[in-house]
Amino acid sequence: MTTKRAGWAFMWMAFAFLGTSVITSFFFGNIDIMIAALFSELCLLIPACCCLFKGRAGLKRQLHLKGVSKLSTLILSLVYLICCYPLVISMNAFTMSITSNEAQSITDEFAGVSPFLVWFIVGFIGPVVEEIVFRGMILGGLRSTGRILSAIVLSGFLFGLMHLNLNQFSYTVIMGIFWGLLVEASGSILTSMICHISMNSLSVIMVYAIGDSFDEVSVLLGESEEAVTSMQFVGAGIMFLIIGIGFAALAMLILKAIALNEGRTGCVENIFRKKIRAEKYGHLFSVPLIIGMILTVAVIITDTVMDLI
Repeated sequence: MTTKRAGWAFMWMAFAFLGTSVITSFFFGNIDIMIAALFSELCLLIPACCCLFKGRAGLKRQLHLKGVSKLSTLILSLVYLICCYPLVISMNAFTMSITSNEAQSITDEFAGVSPFLVWFIVGFIGPVVEEIVFRGMILGGLRSTGRILSAIVLSGFLFGLMHLNLNQFSYTVIMGIFWGLLVEASGSILTSMICHISMNSLSVIMVYAIGDSFDEVSVLLGESEEAVTSMQFVGAGIMFLIIGIGFAALAMLILKAIALNEGRTGCVENIFRKKIRAEKYGHLFSVPLIIGMILTVAVIITDTVMDLI
């Protein structure tokens, strides 16, 4: 996978995702939420696979498809995920001061759907597909430039853009960057998959376990989401940002421990070098990548403006 192939993959993913959304909305009206979720994942996987299979490198090498040498690496990866979470909460709070919680509006549609089916699609299929695409194909293509940190940041940014709304973009960028660092430190996409599956699974559990209880507590307190002011969201964002910075520092120490566990301490050092020796040197940005980015940014801006009106 090269940088140009990664760019083409992202552009076609954006077109497929948006095109499918328009077609299903126009011809099928209120399509089942689970079918829509599966279509979304296919819109990511199919274009990326088409670009991937044109590459000459082996599949395992391109996708970081290998196991980890120690069980403690997976345990450390989950601790790493916990340390990253305050920054996720912070970004979510900041954007909720100007727009709605997109994830909450989606989960409201899960009522009446089998919890196992929701978990299987949202908590398992989604994370596996997204990790293969963004931490495997996209990151693998971008890192061929030898600019490891820049490739991780850009792949995280693209991961956020593909959610097509400001609220989810704000925190999925953070998670995309953290998971990219994790894959680089561990040498395996399995670690980011475990974290992504755990995070989404927890969200599904919370929807079914405390959804009704949360509504009852809100009534008892005499508050609702609309009663929370923008300044309160900003205040919460600042508080969790301060906490998150401290936990992010701890996450970097855990990252070093993971690399040490897997015998990859040199790889962590390479992340922060300006450039390392790689298969091909080239530009991170390509014409198709920029087209895909412009398209997704335009959708996010439009969605945000419509939410503010």
